[in-house]
Amino acid sequence: MITTHQNGGAVTVLLTARAINPLSRLFQRELATLLEKLESRRDSLSAVIIGFDPGPQAASHELEHLMALTPAQAADCMHMLHAYNGLLQRLENLGRPVIAALSGEVSGHAFGLALACHQRLSLRDTRFSLPQVRLGLAPVAGEIVRTVRLAGLQAAMPLLLEGAVLEAEQARRAGLLHAIAANDAELARLSAAAQDSRQRHPRPRDTGLATPALRALLHTAPARLRERADGASPAAEAILCAMVEGAQVDFHNALLIESRYFCQTAINPAPLKSMFSL
Repeated sequence: MITTHQNGGAVTVLLTARAINPLSRLFQRELATLLEKLESRRDSLSAVIIGFDPGPQAASHELEHLMALTPAQAADCMHMLHAYNGLLQRLENLGRPVIAALSGEVSGHAFGLALACHQRLSLRDTRFSLPQVRLGLAPVAGEIVRTVRLAGLQAAMPLLLEGAVLEAEQARRAGLLHAIAANDAELARLSAAAQDSRQRHPRPRDTGLATPALRALLHTAPARLRERADGASPAAEAILCAMVEGAQVDFHNALLIESRYFCQTAINPAPLKSMFSL
């Protein structure tokens, strides 16, 4: 699932995109092993370049795990997500530039892992999506929290609430992508330049929760979600709650809120009984 290649002081990491699953103990063990290797080499490491291999089209690890979830496993679900979030934060805090070099379709948890990288670069024809809402699930493992903090609440809505697919230029304008390359050679040049960048942690955007225009949008958003779904839309409503509630607290607590809403959608598909209040 994870292979590495040393190129001077940089390490190139290739992950099988469809094997990335926060609820997979096997994937967590492989990611932990990778992090231990990178941390042990930190003094001689100049950068980490991460890419994704689409892998077998038939693989669906996330759904296989979710089929076994029951209400009695809610605590275990939260524990697994806490452990996975800790792994991504170790990647963020590696102390060396971590650069995602992206191409093709970057979707779901692969996109979530890319959001934890310090810089994201892509080819022009790359497409980005978080389609979990279409499966009746909430994105998790920082996918809601990081998207909202990087793009802002309003810009994040189509991606999170509708499962919209963003072209590379749209992702760049939203603040989710740092630069776009016309070809592989240019992508390699951008990756090399990013290794020398002093920008390790992009500054999150102000979510602007208190602006009158956004407050008006949020007041009507639940009704619009139900109208679009022709009834209750538990996953979209849970995502909206996680977006708004998470924007009002620190990063750690926002991850906890996000995890709770994910477990709710994965274990209990019943509509939410209450929405957030402003």
